[in-house]
Amino acid sequence: MVDKEHASRSKPAPEGTVDLSNRTKRNMEFGKRIYKMVVDMGITQSDLSRMSGLGRDSISQYIRGKSVPTPVNLNKLAKALNIEPSELYPQYESNAFGTESLSQEMRAVPGDPDHMWLKVDMKVPTAIALQVLQLVNNK
Repeated sequence: MVDKEHASRSKPAPEGTVDLSNRTKRNMEFGKRIYKMVVDMGITQSDLSRMSGLGRDSISQYIRGKSVPTPVNLNKLAKALNIEPSELYPQYESNAFGTESLSQEMRAVPGDPDHMWLKVDMKVPTAIALQVLQLVNNK
C-alpha cells in the first residue's frame, strides 16, 4: 500500500546541506527586498495582498524566497508598493532569461522520413508565435 500523503514529496536534502544556486539566491534577495518594503511601509503581508490583488500565500512565498512573481504579478506588486518593477526586482528580464530553459530541438520520427519532431521553448513576440502556429497548423 502506498502512503499517499508522502508519495508525491521529494526526499529531504541531506542534513547540513544548503542550496546556494543562483536562482535560490535571487529568490531570497527578492524576498528580503519585499519584506523590507512591507516593514518600512508599516503594512502586513495581508495588506500587501489586498493592495496588489495577489493571494496572501503568494506574498508569503515571495517573502520567504520560495518563488518569484510572474511579470504580471511583479507589476501588480510594484504598483501596490508605488515603485518601479525594476526597483523591486532589478534585471528581471535578464534573470528570467538565465533561468528559462530556452531550447530548439528537431528530431527524426523513427520510420517516417517525411516528418520531424519539433520543439521550440523560447520567448518570442506574439506575432511570431502566431505565425509559427499558423505554419504548423497548415501542414
